[in-house]
Amino acid sequence: MRLSLFVLCLVLFAAAAGRYRAEASLQATERRISALEHRRAEEARAIQMLRAEIAVLESPERLARLADAHTDLAPPASDRLLSADDFLLAFGKPADEVDTDDELPTRRAPVGAPATAIASASTIRNALR
Repeated sequence: MRLSLFVLCLVLFAAAAGRYRAEASLQATERRISALEHRRAEEARAIQMLRAEIAVLESPERLARLADAHTDLAPPASDRLLSADDFLLAFGKPADEVDTDDELPTRRAPVGAPATAIASASTIRNALR
């Protein structure tokens, strides 16, 4: 009887120690999960802030102001524009090889569209010399 009581106490002690270790492990895991969730929330806030900064930095109004302040970009002058036919004449095939009716379809602006000045090929050739 004494031996069985001793074995029973030993089993109860082992079960109590096992339960204590399992509960301690569970609490440690819960703390780690809580810390990870907190870090995830901080990272989500940081990502949200970075996205807001990107939106501000990429805003067209800001980029236009910076371009005006730091560059001298402007739309091309009308004497710098070429039609497709004139471009082909100026930089492509020699004039005697170009058949404008077959190679390049002419494009006409719709009625009421703003007019754009087109430079002639001779003007471009003279400007490039």
